[in-house]
Amino acid sequence: GQEQSPPVWDASAALTEGVVMSCFEGKVILVTGGASGIGLATCALLIERGAFVVLWDLTQDAVSAAMRELDASGENCAAYAVDVTDIVQVGHAMQLLLQNHGPLFGAFNNAGIGGPTIPIADMTEADFDAVVNVDLKGVWLCLKHELIALKDSGGSIVNNASVAGLVALAGQSAYTSAKHGVVGLTKTAAAEYAMANIRVNAVCPGAVRTPILTHLIDAGIDEEALAGMSPANRIAEPPEVATAVAWLLSDEASFVTGAALTVDGGWTVQ
Repeated sequence: GQEQSPPVWDASAALTEGVVMSCFEGKVILVTGGASGIGLATCALLIERGAFVVLWDLTQDAVSAAMRELDASGENCAAYAVDVTDIVQVGHAMQLLLQNHGPLFGAFNNAGIGGPTIPIADMTEADFDAVVNVDLKGVWLCLKHELIALKDSGGSIVNNASVAGLVALAGQSAYTSAKHGVVGLTKTAAAEYAMANIRVNAVCPGAVRTPILTHLIDAGIDEEALAGMSPANRIAEPPEVATAVAWLLSDEASFVTGAALTVDGGWTVQ
């Protein structure tokens, strides 16, 4: 018989049909890398569920475009241009958040970049450093300031790792190294801050239709091959990861900390 194509996923329907809606009414939540992809989808979902979202991304053009899409009025969202690899910028932006919008309830450390798809021996030091600076150091810098902001009140932090934080991606040594580091950083923070009522978890998405995926496809990696890495045999949409992030941020996950939650269509169970 003929092989059947996988069903087409309707993310918007999944978000509205039979899903328990986490309530973030009046809560301030920070999302880094919030101007596109998983970050933008998470911002939209959190706003829909009542949160006031503070969005950080690298350029003013990016954050302005995101604001126009999410909440042009500014009633439910604020956006700032922040380089997450710069400790001065991160510290200043956190100060502004607390002064203008706080107190902080939670954060999603999502900012990240991809790297060149090449063997380890062919990678330049500059390319390696660029990926690790954003994808690992940037998470650490944001996490450091978020933990300070939450030390008296408690709260929830989610870091965006990847399946590359759990298994190796050949040709992506810097990205794989950084994302493994994010999982380790998440577990360490969870252990250190549990008694302060701060939960720290990670999501580990598989292939998701984001700018980083476009970067891989442009590098010559076949889209069908990426889809075929998981038993689900498809590429996820950003809202599918956003729902997992929202759950981990919410009180519904009150006894979950130090987890690396796969959202990968079964990629890592094989």
